[in-house]
Amino acid sequence: MARALDYMSDHLRGVLDASLASGRFPKRWKCGKLVLLQKPGRPAESVAAYRPIVLLDEAGKLFERVLSARIVRHLCEVGPDLSDAQFGFREGRSTIDAVMRLRAVTEEAVSCGGVVLAVSLDIANAFNSLPFSCIREALRYHGVPEYLRRLVADYLEERTVMYEDRDGVLRRRAMSCGVPQGSVLGPLLWNIGYDWALRGRLPPGLGVICYADDTLLTARGANFQEAARLAATGVSQVVGRIEALGLRVALDKTEALLFHGPRRGPPAGASIEVGSVLVPVRAQMRYLGLVLDGRWLFDEHFRQLGPKLVDTASALGRLLPNLGGASVPTRRLYAGVVRSMALYGAPVWVAALTAPNRARLWRPQRILAVRAIRGYRTVSTEAACALAGTPPWDLEAEVLAEVYRRVADFRAESGFRPPPEDVREWREAARRATMVRWSLRLETPRAGLAAVEALQPVIAEWAGRQHGTLSFRLTQVLSGHGCFGKYLYSVARRESSPACHHCDCSEDSAQHTLAVCPAWATQRRALTAVIGADLSLPAVIRSMAGSDSCFTAVATFCEEVISQKEAAEKAREDDLHSDLIRRRRTGRRRRAHLRLMPP
Repeated sequence: MARALDYMSDHLRGVLDASLASGRFPKRWKCGKLVLLQKPGRPAESVAAYRPIVLLDEAGKLFERVLSARIVRHLCEVGPDLSDAQFGFREGRSTIDAVMRLRAVTEEAVSCGGVVLAVSLDIANAFNSLPFSCIREALRYHGVPEYLRRLVADYLEERTVMYEDRDGVLRRRAMSCGVPQGSVLGPLLWNIGYDWALRGRLPPGLGVICYADDTLLTARGANFQEAARLAATGVSQVVGRIEALGLRVALDKTEALLFHGPRRGPPAGASIEVGSVLVPVRAQMRYLGLVLDGRWLFDEHFRQLGPKLVDTASALGRLLPNLGGASVPTRRLYAGVVRSMALYGAPVWVAALTAPNRARLWRPQRILAVRAIRGYRTVSTEAACALAGTPPWDLEAEVLAEVYRRVADFRAESGFRPPPEDVREWREAARRATMVRWSLRLETPRAGLAAVEALQPVIAEWAGRQHGTLSFRLTQVLSGHGCFGKYLYSVARRESSPACHHCDCSEDSAQHTLAVCPAWATQRRALTAVIGADLSLPAVIRSMAGSDSCFTAVATFCEEVISQKEAAEKAREDDLHSDLIRRRRTGRRRRAHLRLMPP
């Protein structure tokens, strides 16, 4: 599309101008290709297991952006605007805003000694079922200009989708309701059409929070019984308005959760009646990607999240070998995927982080940090994260929470979104504070002492450097986990003693290899000519963080020396006369040895 605009921009502009003047949406752009995406955890034979997405013409989607921008401008500047309870598909609003609204409502009630009963309503096949008549009537209610109403009305008429049947034959079907998922204008039309269900006047103590079609009713009461009676009344009213739009609420999927203070939980077996269905009040409820509980403790959320993060991190880690494989940017990208999963909702749950929940974040981060630095799997969490330059995710959650708080405060005071440069400044300030907290935490490491103590004084410079990448052999020297007698004896259990095989020293460590062993005197002279005579690990890391040439010199030393040590180790493994503990393990002996290895 971008290339086509270089040659056809004038022609396309003429088509769009003509469509705006005539009130006609080009018919060619109304046809889309239907693609079904399977939802995770659903049986493949179920119709509800698939999410329909419509692939549309890019030129048509460009025109939809024009229409969407004009409608949104009218709603914001002229109005009436959409309900304040709607958070979905609106600029400057997010799922986090919706959950924070719920938290504010519940905490206010609980602080006054009351409770809040939240009832989540599930609308069956929502986006595909909204009648076109609801959209047209809603556009009139909101006072959308006549020319835009004509265009939207024509946009909805004669819409078709193409799909392949079971025999692979391409078929076409006319659409009589619903908004196309995958379009630009569809989400806005959903909000406009569904808005009527949110505008109904509710009795005192009731409220509605909505994200797209996820509708949550809140009922505030002095106790559970009062909140339940109020919730039943409110649900009946809201469901009635939803059904009046031509939509159907799946009452069997309705969930309820009571937010309460200490010793104010719901009675055993508590439930509320919604229509003819008894909805049990559960201890947890999944809402907008978070598992909520009645005290905002999030223990169950992290209990469910932890295994998912580990599985994803492990699957991605298998794609990242120590030698060769993906580049550093790709490894960071994979780590970012799991990081985004882990930190979703951080402004909501960061204050409730406990030691067990922090541990659930550390484990997947360690897996990816080890893969990022191309290190041995025995490298500790603190050392791996420090070498990778990635602060612990619980500290990064505090950055997200702080930036969110400042943005929310600015919007509450001014009514506008803060300038991007202000947000960038707040984010950088929060990150600097995080680096300080991380440095303080690294002062008392639990494992990986040598590497962590060397990195701690310069952790900000190390993490922020723009030069140098860690290799498999460089990481061995910096972490101390690798082809060294001390490691092979005490951790890997592949040597009968920690002695050095290249000199008469009784202990072959990473520091011995770097600064003492006479076997590597030639390589060491080339190294000290660049970084200086001090080869202590703190001095080496300080020089690497500050200079590209120093980083390269250390990396070159490690590649030359460790590759020779690896060759010597392999020769010992293959030597039929060497100790059994040194020999290469295959089959049953290898599996038995792996069972002895630390996780």
